[in-house]
Order: sequence, then structure tokens, then C-alpha cells
Amino acid sequence: MKEEIGAEARLFRKSDKPSEDLSCNWHYKKSPSYNDFASTDAAGKWCIFVSSAEVDEEWSKIRDAVAGDQLMCAKVSTARRTMSRDGHVICVYTRDWADREDLMRAREVLRSLGFLEELGYKRDIDTRSGKYGLHEWHLRA
Repeated sequence: MKEEIGAEARLFRKSDKPSEDLSCNWHYKKSPSYNDFASTDAAGKWCIFVSSAEVDEEWSKIRDAVAGDQLMCAKVSTARRTMSRDGHVICVYTRDWADREDLMRAREVLRSLGFLEELGYKRDIDTRSGKYGLHEWHLRA
């Protein structure tokens, strides 16, 4: 009985590190100034793809920027979500994909944090409609 409980605890292990957390699919962080954010058809996100070896360090940069009101909201896939995938995704949200100035402001914050490679921006409406592949990106920058 005790061995079964130990195995179950490992199977659903909770951790503050996305690379180790098997208790949920995503870790979320909302800015104190934007605590009312919810995904809508107008919302969208910058998508950052990172390896399991890098995810904890890269997520901490994003999480700190959100906590410091530099970014509105973000989420990162956990070990549970990536079990059948290669690596993790960090999504950094903006309220309105039509607000190009805000999209580029958020992108500049990401650059200042060291995310210098080209990133894709995806509208939530496209995610919900199942738009993936070559034409999934609303913007690349």
C-alpha cells in the first residue's frame, strides 16, 4: 500500500519547476495590473519554444517580468503537457492582436530578456479554430 502511494505521488508530482511538474499541464502568471485578463477572440500570444533543459530558467525570466508589470500574462507548458512532445512552449499574452503597438511593446520586453530569435505571434481565435502549421502565425518578429 505504501509503495502504491509513493508511485502515485511520483506520477502526479507537483513542482514549481515546469520541467518537473506532473500535476498539471500549465503554470500561469498574471500581472498585478492585469489580473482580470481572460482569453478572448481579440487576445493573442507570443510563442517561445524552449527545451526541457532551458525551460525553468527561461520561464523565471518571463514570470519575473509579469510580476514586475512589464508583461500582462503568461503560461508555460509543464512536464505533464510535454510528455509526448519535444520541449516546452511559453506563451506571453496581449489583450488585442489588432493593437500592433502593444504587440511590439511586449516583443521588445521579450528581446530585453534575451529572446532575440524570431518569434511567432498567434491569435487565440486561431488557436481555438485549430489553425496550426505553416499559416498559423498572425505575425513573425
